[in-house]
Amino acid sequence: MPPRHDAPPPALWPEDVTFLVRPRLERSFPADLVPLLLANPDARFAPVPAPHPPTVLIKRVTTPGHPAHGQRCLVAKKAIKGGEMVVPYLGEIHATFTKAEEGDAEGARVPPPQPSHEDSDYDLSLLRLSASDPRNPYPGYHISIGVDAASIGNAARFVNDYRGVGAAPNAEFRLGRGPGGEMRMEVWSARGGIAKGDEVLVSYGKGWWGARTG
Repeated sequence: MPPRHDAPPPALWPEDVTFLVRPRLERSFPADLVPLLLANPDARFAPVPAPHPPTVLIKRVTTPGHPAHGQRCLVAKKAIKGGEMVVPYLGEIHATFTKAEEGDAEGARVPPPQPSHEDSDYDLSLLRLSASDPRNPYPGYHISIGVDAASIGNAARFVNDYRGVGAAPNAEFRLGRGPGGEMRMEVWSARGGIAKGDEVLVSYGKGWWGARTG
């Protein structure tokens, strides 16, 4: 069964990945956590203005020695100035609950079971709440809300790490707000900008590499 796309996907889009123009909540995502992601009670998860950002395109990696050789990357279609939002990072919004070491809080609610995303290479953190945070509706549990573009997402999922490709990242992940006021992750150009034809590169962080190399 083909993926249920939000809109016609761009060229070179993987056949087994659903193309999004707005984030999707995981089916088991608790409804009482949704307000934490919204700017106000009337906000909503709105579609992005442009399904395919005009400044970037997806390409195959053909450079020998590139860590993602044979896979896909994101390239600047035209010069991008420094400090510009390149593309939002869309995917499946999910939650992870970890029981606090101090034990159960009186009258604590037990969160519903959630699928694991710990093995995903496309999972980014959006919000973390400690068990004692007054906004936390599940006292006794730490909450981590993330967005995973492993099976559903947009062009931002093809942004690669700079290691083995460039001397330094020319872009970075930043928290931002979508058109409906929802919290989201975004890819922004670094101070020096991104030249036309250059690959958009970020730093995944040492923790990401450490978890995969041991």
